[in-house]
Amino acid sequence: MIECREHPRIPVEAQVYFSTTNHTDIRQGTMFDISAGGCAVISTVPINPGSGVRLLIRATDLGSAITVHAAAVRWANHGEFGVEFLSLSDLDRSRLQRFLHVVKPQTAS
Repeated sequence: MIECREHPRIPVEAQVYFSTTNHTDIRQGTMFDISAGGCAVISTVPINPGSGVRLLIRATDLGSAITVHAAAVRWANHGEFGVEFLSLSDLDRSRLQRFLHVVKPQTAS
């Protein structure tokens, strides 16, 4: 089966903090893949598809975090959920692009 995606996913392991738009509690998870358009997270906190979230991605390879001001949970299943990035500042979008470049798997020439 071939997946057709707007943005290719890159496997990665990074700490992420998130809160839903309905709660101010900050929760923690582990991001296990990322793309220019979103990411997937493992967390013990149950979250429902359709929820709005704000994310802080600990991009240790960059030395600075990436803040996603608005994202939407598109799917959730057994302690994992996927989000679509809806709003990033220009600075955070630039950080995300640098992070994707740093973590992108190298292909053999």
